[in-house]
Amino acid sequence: MLRVLTLNLLHGQPGPGAGDGSALTGSLSAARIADPGAARAVLVALAEQVAELAPDVVALQEVDLHQARSGRLHQAAVLAQALGMPYYRFAASYAGPVAGLRRRPLRSQLEAPTHDVLGPARAAVGARPVGYGNALLSRYPVSSWHVTRLGRGPSSVVRRGHRAWDPRSYRLFPASSRVMVAATVELDGRACASLGQVSVASTHLATRQDTAARQLRRAWEALAGMPGPHVLAGDYNLPAERVAALRVARQVGQGHTFPAGAPSRRIDHLLTDPWPTGPQGQPLEGQAGGPGQAPPLRALSWGTRTFVVSDHEGTWVDLAPAQA
Repeated sequence: MLRVLTLNLLHGQPGPGAGDGSALTGSLSAARIADPGAARAVLVALAEQVAELAPDVVALQEVDLHQARSGRLHQAAVLAQALGMPYYRFAASYAGPVAGLRRRPLRSQLEAPTHDVLGPARAAVGARPVGYGNALLSRYPVSSWHVTRLGRGPSSVVRRGHRAWDPRSYRLFPASSRVMVAATVELDGRACASLGQVSVASTHLATRQDTAARQLRRAWEALAGMPGPHVLAGDYNLPAERVAALRVARQVGQGHTFPAGAPSRRIDHLLTDPWPTGPQGQPLEGQAGGPGQAPPLRALSWGTRTFVVSDHEGTWVDLAPAQA
């Protein structure tokens, strides 16, 4: 069995789950995460909650790297260490501060000044690379990492004032770049005796549904080219019925994920390979793949959970190879 959890981190901002009155989170609801100590305390509390679910792979979205608003922490590294997950990768959607000049990173890890076009200048004044994006954490070894750029949608213009004729009443909102970070995880029979490796990815798609749909197709196409079976997890910003209508892959897991505390819809999803099909195109559910093909995965159990951070619920699924 392989358990995969996905959560929109909301840069570690405490959410409804921080006000549950528990000894773990009760004092964190008003935490000011711009303070490094408070930011770290929130992430440690989150790691304790995640550890209760014991996931094998964690997909995260809206992850900060050295941003001032979140205590200048490397959030993926802090969580990986707290969870005892030695294999992790951060992939930046953009380099630069949240409030400032955002730019396309030269390398998405942003581990060195040369990974950002302005990195050497920042390093000269003692500043580390900063960015924002997605992350993937694994309990098991990773044989390869891949990052796919999914592009951005059209910018939008919003009227803020009451005077339609006044240009100052309008504001331009450029669309954010989107990326997918993927890993081929080597299980070697430790998670499941008949599953040697699986490729898992984390992504966060556009808020415009038409753009998100195009990005989802691009993400699955890139992931499907890696060793299978495959799992694509993340915040799609798409309702479950729209994901199903795209017929990109097979949804696994259920449960509303947004907004946290009182969720009314599912916009965070996990997808895996479609079932093999018979001569008439009908799905052969529960059957293994053909010769030389990776077996499709079946969901054994699933659920959602409110965490100390975020305006999303986390959602997880237990996966195992389908029986022949």
